[in-house]
Amino acid sequence: MQARSISLRAVSIAALLASSAFAASAQSTVTVYGVVDMYLQYGKGTSTQTQIQSGGLNGSRVGFKGAEDLGDGLKSIFQLEMGINADTGSSGQGGLAFGRQAYVGLQSSSLGQLTLGRQYTPQFSNIDGFDAFGTGLGSGVESGILSTTVRANNSVAYKSPVAGGFSAQALVSLGESATAGQKAYGNIYSGAVNYAAGPYSAALTLTQQKRTATTGKDTNSVLATAAYDFGAFKVLGGVQWVKDLDLAKLVDSTAASAYGKRVEGYLGVNVPVNAMDTVTAAVAGSRSKDIDGFGSSELSLGYTHGLSKRTTVYAVGSLINNGSATNWTATGATGSGPATAPGKDVKALQLGIRHAF
Repeated sequence: MQARSISLRAVSIAALLASSAFAASAQSTVTVYGVVDMYLQYGKGTSTQTQIQSGGLNGSRVGFKGAEDLGDGLKSIFQLEMGINADTGSSGQGGLAFGRQAYVGLQSSSLGQLTLGRQYTPQFSNIDGFDAFGTGLGSGVESGILSTTVRANNSVAYKSPVAGGFSAQALVSLGESATAGQKAYGNIYSGAVNYAAGPYSAALTLTQQKRTATTGKDTNSVLATAAYDFGAFKVLGGVQWVKDLDLAKLVDSTAASAYGKRVEGYLGVNVPVNAMDTVTAAVAGSRSKDIDGFGSSELSLGYTHGLSKRTTVYAVGSLINNGSATNWTATGATGSGPATAPGKDVKALQLGIRHAF
C-alpha cells in the first residue's frame, strides 16, 4: 500500500512538473521564418542584359521573432531579420548580420508598442502599405522615382493601439553625431496617423532627415496616401512633397549636392482574378520644381500566380522614362535592374518564383 502511495505521488509530481513546463512554454514563443525570391531578368538600358537576381517581389531573408507574455496584457517582443542575396549566398544590406530588422521592446494591448533598434520608418511603412507592387518589382519606390528612408539605426519607435479606426506611429533615430554643437546631425524624425474602416484606408506621414554636415540641408517631406477596396479590384497610391532633397546624390553619390523641391506620386490597382491569381498595374512619377532634368516616370504591369499558400510564380514588365539627369532602373525589392545612364530609358521583363516558409 505504501509503495502504491509513493508511486501515485511520483506520478502526480511528474504531471505537475510537465504541466508547469507546458504553461511556461505557452507563455513564450519563437518563430523562425524566411523568404527565398529569385527571378530571371531580360532588360535594356545602355545595353541589353540577361541576369539572374535575388529579391523580386520581396527580399530574400531569414528571420527570428518572438514574444513572452508578461501578464496583464503586456508582452516583451523581439525580431532579428537578415537579408540574403540568394543568387550568390552573400548577406544583404551591405553585409550586415541582421540588416533588415533588429529590435526589442514591449507591447501592451491597451498602451501600444515601444521598440528600440534598427527598424522601418513610418514613412517607408506607409509608402509600402499603399504601393500596389509592395515596393517590389514594378514599384516606383524601388526604381528611385519615389524617395524614402527605409530603415533607421539607433531608433526608438512607438505604435499606438487602434481607436475608432485611427492609429498613430512615431520614430526617432539618433545619428549619434560627435560634432561639437551639432548633436542632431543625422537624426531622423518620422510620425504618421493612419485610418482604416471597411474598404477605405488612408495615412498622413511627416518626416525630417537632419543634415549630416554643416554644408548640408535638412530634408522634410509630407506623404499623403489612400486606398479603396471595391471588391473586384483595389485602388491605392499617394503623393509626397519633399523639400531640400539632395537630387544629385540620388543618382550619383559622388556628384556635387543639388538641393531642390520635388513632387512624387504613384497610383496602382490590384485585380484578383481568382483566389490564386492577381493582376497589378501601376504608374509612378516625380518632378523637380527647381532643377531641370530630374523628372521621370514608370509604367508597370505584373501577374502573380500562387502554386500554393507558400509558393508564387510571377511576371513583371516595366518601362521607365528617365529625365536628362536621372538613371532610374527597374530594381526589385533587393535585386538590381538593367544598367543605364542619365537620360537613357529602361525596359525590363522579369520572371520569378518566391517561396515563403
